[in-house]
Amino acid sequence: MEAQRKMIEQLAEAIKAGGEMRAVHARPKARVPIVALEDGVSGLSCDVCMCNQLALLNSRLLRAYTQLDPRVRPLCAAVKHWTKRRCIADPYRGSPSSYAWVLLVLNYLQTTSPPVLPVLQALRGGGWGPTGEAMQAATHDGRVFDCSFCADVESVRGATQRLGVNTQGLGELLVGFFRCYAREFDFKGGVVSV
Repeated sequence: MEAQRKMIEQLAEAIKAGGEMRAVHARPKARVPIVALEDGVSGLSCDVCMCNQLALLNSRLLRAYTQLDPRVRPLCAAVKHWTKRRCIADPYRGSPSSYAWVLLVLNYLQTTSPPVLPVLQALRGGGWGPTGEAMQAATHDGRVFDCSFCADVESVRGATQRLGVNTQGLGELLVGFFRCYAREFDFKGGVVSV
């Protein structure tokens, strides 16, 4: 862990020296050490971490979900834009992370009626993960997580279309997302799980 923290600091210095990124900050003492930065041209924010298999597998899962339905990516982008404009996507200041907001969108799309997305982690068959193997990731504190999911996006998309398709437009889904979490979700007794 100490070597990882040192590498994060060195990486931040190298990125700063490159001059193309702005707002480059090393966070070596975070639970997962990262370099937070912003692209100087597009203004997009990004976090870079090292030796974090769990993050890599989570990113692959999110990619699979965005490939299942063309409305997923723009809905996530709209919610992320809304949260950024309201400064409520900053865990360092006590609000959920951008990743957490994406998980809220995915959960909404899985629980709306009819659902837009299936639960890929619950599906069996068709290959697990990008290479077909069961995927496990260990954290720096030794905990092991099963990150397996059905990655056969084409087969899942075909099967879900035969079951009954949610035909709501992007705007309707956005309104439904806000209604769900502003009025319907039980924050005291409920848990959001993708």
